[in-house]
Amino acid sequence: MRDINLISEIEKALFEAVTRHQSDIEAEKQWLLTNCEKTNLSIIISDLTVTAFHILDAIGRFQPINSINITKNSNIPKGTVSKNIKKLVSKNLITKSPLPDNKKEAVIKLTPLGEELFELYKKLHRKFNLEFSDFLKRYSAEELKFLIQFLKDFQNLTWISR
Repeated sequence: MRDINLISEIEKALFEAVTRHQSDIEAEKQWLLTNCEKTNLSIIISDLTVTAFHILDAIGRFQPINSINITKNSNIPKGTVSKNIKKLVSKNLITKSPLPDNKKEAVIKLTPLGEELFELYKKLHRKFNLEFSDFLKRYSAEELKFLIQFLKDFQNLTWISR
């Protein structure tokens, strides 16, 4: 049997890591506000959710795009995407234009204001990616391979069907 203390330490460390990084969501928003030079964009940033930022990011990366492809590229449920699209349109961050030959389908693009916010968001993620890459350099290739396998196994773990 494995050491019960090790299992307890792993449970505690996972819980603390998840809790700690959930609070980073607000830190991301704060970084965007601190690095935003336009007052009107700062007001909009304060009013957006993390989900709205993820949808804006998907639109910016794949535009022109429709809501179905936003759902596929962001793993955000269709209803949540639709609700956030309405909010992003109302904030003048995106446009939604019906296709001439298909009134049910619409093409979504960033507005110039949306483009500014998308670029700021990309800057934040470049910063994060550089810092995360530097963080991972302290581990060997074997340790990283183990971590990848652990995270994949953990992602597939379920407590319901036992």
